[in-house]
Amino acid sequence: MLPILFAGCIATSREVADLKADIYQLRRQLNELQKNQADLSGNMGSLNTNLGVLNENLEDNKSRMSLLAQRMDDIHSALTQRMDLLSKQMSGATPSLTPLPSELYRLAYSDYSKGKYDLAIIGLRSYLEKYPLGELAPNAQYYIADCYFNKQNWDVALSELNKFSEQHQKNELTPSALYKKTLCLIELKKTEEAKTILQSIIKDYPQTPEAEQSKDKLLSITGSNVEQ
Repeated sequence: MLPILFAGCIATSREVADLKADIYQLRRQLNELQKNQADLSGNMGSLNTNLGVLNENLEDNKSRMSLLAQRMDDIHSALTQRMDLLSKQMSGATPSLTPLPSELYRLAYSDYSKGKYDLAIIGLRSYLEKYPLGELAPNAQYYIADCYFNKQNWDVALSELNKFSEQHQKNELTPSALYKKTLCLIELKKTEEAKTILQSIIKDYPQTPEAEQSKDKLLSITGSNVEQ
C-alpha cells in the first residue's frame, strides 16, 4: 500500500510542477499581449490611417487576453486541487475535486441559454463564490441579473444590476446593464430615475446599440430623446 501511495504522490508532484510551468508560460504570453495592446493603443492615438486594421488588432488581442486569463484561472484552480490532493494523499484523507472555473461557468451559461434561469442562478452564484476574481466574474454577475430580469422579478433584477454597475464600471456589458436597469425602474414606476440613466447612456456610450435604444425609450416616455 505504501509504495502505491508514494507513487501517487510522485505523480501528483509532477503534475503540480507541470501546472506551474504552464502558468509561467501563460503569464509570459499575457505580458506580451498586454504590451502589444499598449503599443496598438499608442498607434491609434497618433495615426488616423489604417484605423480599421488597428481596431481589428485591438479586438483580436482583447479576445486572446481574455482566453488566456480564463486558461490561467483554470490552471490555478487545477494547481490548488492537485496540491490539496497531494496533501490528502499524505494524510490518508479522501480527496475531492471541483469543476474548473471555465467549466463551471459554461454549465451555468448553458442553463441560462436554455431558459433554465433558476438552475443558471445557482451555477453562476457558485462560480462567484468560488472564483470572485475570476476572468468571467463580471459575466456571471450580469447573467444573474439577466436571469431575474427574464423572470420579470424587477426588484431583484435591479439589485443585481446595481451590484454589477458598482463592481464592474468599465466592463463591455455596462451599457446593456444600465439599459436593463432603466427598464426595471420603469416597471417599478420610477420613471424619473430611469430618464436620468437613459440620458447618461446616450451621453457616455454614444456609439452603442443601447444609446439608440435609450433615445427611442426616452421618446416613448417623454416625447423627447434629450431632456431640455
